[in-house]
Amino acid sequence: MPFTTYFILMKGEDYMIPKVGLIGINGFGQNHGRTILQLTKKGAIQCSAFADIKVDPDNYIYNKLIKNGAKYYKNYQDMLYKNEDLNFVVISTPIALHKPMAVDALEKGFNVLLEKPPAVTIQDIDEIIDKSKATGKLCAVNFQNTSHKSFIKLNDIIREGKLGDIYRVVGVGMWKRTDDYYERTPWAGKLIHNGDYVLDGTINNPFAHLLNNCLIIAGKGEAKLAEPKEVQAELYRGHKIEGEDTTCVRIHTQNDVEVLFYATLCNIKNATPYIIVYGDKGHAVWTYENDLEIQYKDGNEEKFSYESEPLIENMYYNLIDVITGKEQNLFSSIEDCRSFVLASNGAFESCKGTMEIPDDHIIRQEEDDTVATYVKDIEKIISSASQSWKLFSECSVEWATKTESFSLDGYGEFNLFK
Repeated sequence: MPFTTYFILMKGEDYMIPKVGLIGINGFGQNHGRTILQLTKKGAIQCSAFADIKVDPDNYIYNKLIKNGAKYYKNYQDMLYKNEDLNFVVISTPIALHKPMAVDALEKGFNVLLEKPPAVTIQDIDEIIDKSKATGKLCAVNFQNTSHKSFIKLNDIIREGKLGDIYRVVGVGMWKRTDDYYERTPWAGKLIHNGDYVLDGTINNPFAHLLNNCLIIAGKGEAKLAEPKEVQAELYRGHKIEGEDTTCVRIHTQNDVEVLFYATLCNIKNATPYIIVYGDKGHAVWTYENDLEIQYKDGNEEKFSYESEPLIENMYYNLIDVITGKEQNLFSSIEDCRSFVLASNGAFESCKGTMEIPDDHIIRQEEDDTVATYVKDIEKIISSASQSWKLFSECSVEWATKTESFSLDGYGEFNLFK
C-alpha cells in the first residue's frame, strides 16, 4: 500500500514532486495527458505511469509521457499494483468504467481525480463515496468549471447574503454537435452500452458541468445542501440516437430552491452557457466566459470579469494542495457530486426514457464531411421557456410531451432500461 501521502510530498523542509498515474490517454484523456505534460514541465508533478488498453504508437501524448520517464501499462490494475508510490491516480476513461476503476484505485490506497460524470447511477456513486470514506482517501471529480474565479466569487457573494435567500437557479446551454461527435466512440448517444449504463446526453456529458454548478449555487456553495427531492424532466432526441440531446428539467431541492436546466446539442451554433441566480435581494448572471454580473434590487450593480483560466490545471493544483494540507476543501469532491447524480437519475425516472422530436421539426444537412442536426427554432424555444421558468410542454411547444414529477424520497437505486 502507498505510504501516507503527506509524508511523501512534505519531508522536512524539502518538497518532493507528487507522482501521478493516468488511466486513459484517448478521448478526453488526451486533455489530461496534455495537462500532466504542462504540469511536468513546470515541475509541479511527475507522471510515473499511465495505462490504456489501446495505444497508437504515433500518439503524441503516449510518446511524450514515455519520453518524460512514465511507464506504459496495458492493464490499469497492473499499473496500480506496480506503482505503490503514486500520490494520486487520474481516471479519464469511458463513462461506464468510472465507478469500478475509482473503487479499485481507492481500495488499493490511492487518492483519485475522476473525470465527470463520476458515476451514472446513485448506487454507483454511493459505492465510491463509501469506499472513499472507508479508505480515508480523497476522490476529487473533474468538474473543472467549479474552479472558475468568477464562479468562486459568485458563491462567496451568495454565502455573504448579498443576494438574500436564493429561490431559483436557471442554467442554459445551447451547443451544436454533428454526427461525427456520435461516431467518435461506440457508447456515444447510448443509454446502455455492453450492459452498462451510460445515459450519454446533455445531462451526463457536455452540460454536466452546467447542471452541477446550478446545484452548487442552489446549496450556497455546497451541492449536498441542495439535494434534489423532486424532479420533472422532458428528455428529447433530435439526432438518431438513444440518449437525449435536447432537455428541460425542473428540480425542487431539499433546501427549497427551484433549479431549472435547459440544454440542447441541436443548436445552429455554440452559444456561451450561462446561469441566472435569483435571490430576494437581487439576481446574478454567471457565464462560462468567466464573467459575473450582479443586479441588486436597491439599484446597485457589480461586474467581475476574469481572464481565461487553465481549469483542469486548477483541479490538479487543488487536489495536491488538499493532499498536502495546504487547503482543506476540494473544488469538487465525490460527496459534492451526489446531488448531480441524483438529479440525473430523477430526470430519467420522470421521463421514463427519451422522446423523439418529429422529423418535420428537424433540419438535417451535410456540413464538412458530416451531417448537422438542428431542431427548428430551438434557441427561441429555450429562451422563452427559461425566461418564463417553464418546461417545453408548458410553453405549448408543438412537439413537447408533458411528463410527471418524480419524488426522490428514499431513492437509492436506478434500474430503468434493464
